[in-house]
Amino acid sequence: MHNQKTCAYHLCGKTIEQGKEVKNELTLIRGAQLTHEERDYCSVRCALHTTRWRTKVK
Repeated sequence: MHNQKTCAYHLCGKTIEQGKEVKNELTLIRGAQLTHEERDYCSVRCALHTTRWRTKVK
């Protein structure tokens, strides 16, 4: 079976073609710690849905 990635936006879930993913770094609050996590999305639209403020999408 192929190792396919799916869109990180919870309402989408589409599979992402290799090399066409849109990367976005999220800042998450885990307890008292801030962490940064990079996630892969199928489109810029999905990447922007997950952020409250507009950020730079890679």
